[in-house]
Amino acid sequence: MPDDLAQQLLETSRSVGLEHLEAGLLGSTWEAPAFFQSSKWAAFIKQVAQAWHDRHSLVVRGVPTDNGATTLLVALSLNSHFKPYRENKIVKHFKMSPWTTELSQTIQEGHFHTDLNTSPTPPAATVIHCHKPDPNPEMGESRVVVLDDLLNELERRSEAETLAFLTEAKVDMVDERKRGSWSGSIIEGDTIRFHPETLRAAAQRLDSLTQELEHHLTVIHESAMAVSEPIHLAPGDALFVSNRRALHYRGECTVQFAKFPRQFFAREIYVLHLQDEPQWKV
Repeated sequence: MPDDLAQQLLETSRSVGLEHLEAGLLGSTWEAPAFFQSSKWAAFIKQVAQAWHDRHSLVVRGVPTDNGATTLLVALSLNSHFKPYRENKIVKHFKMSPWTTELSQTIQEGHFHTDLNTSPTPPAATVIHCHKPDPNPEMGESRVVVLDDLLNELERRSEAETLAFLTEAKVDMVDERKRGSWSGSIIEGDTIRFHPETLRAAAQRLDSLTQELEHHLTVIHESAMAVSEPIHLAPGDALFVSNRRALHYRGECTVQFAKFPRQFFAREIYVLHLQDEPQWKV
């Protein structure tokens, strides 16, 4: 992102504030700042649109972090409606912790997945904005695998049964924390909803957790790793990724204790979701 645009985002976030910005955008009362009409902002949107069109994801470097308000502002370039939580909030803040098993904040390795996959209508896009990277620069990597690349790799490996599991089998998914559930095909058309933990939770509830399911999950993970590249997000880097046509992943994290057990440095991110598929003329 050009430095002058980054500075204007920061100035706007500080003058408006996250709470007021969220309320205005959800209530359709917020007025965009003048620089949103500039040729530089238009050129930036064109770059975002082209990258999204080509790969269903991109990383925007150098977006300042300011309590999540700049995350919200830069996400406006995706030309979509925001998906709220708790009725009037959009941006979530996560800090990795060694003392939790919550998937969004545990330091354990994550899975390739889509977000909110047991929702009746999962969001179309996810934005992950790095506030603080992992204390170890080699840890906490992100990855993105585009659905077509994953399917092509499974075909290359002759994994016909796993392909059938993704495209033909009817499965159950359960989110134990949010008490959500969903049933259907993991891939429908060109859209995927997938998370190993919701599949496992449903199987355990039905007392049908099998080696076959674990085999499919392993094959999917190994194939996704083979056709994706590590992404190391520096402070201010924002990952835009489709939640319908790609899976995203976060590797194992670490913490650095300032004072054991509660004061520590760890990866911190802002996350938001967009309801609709971004639409541009590219």
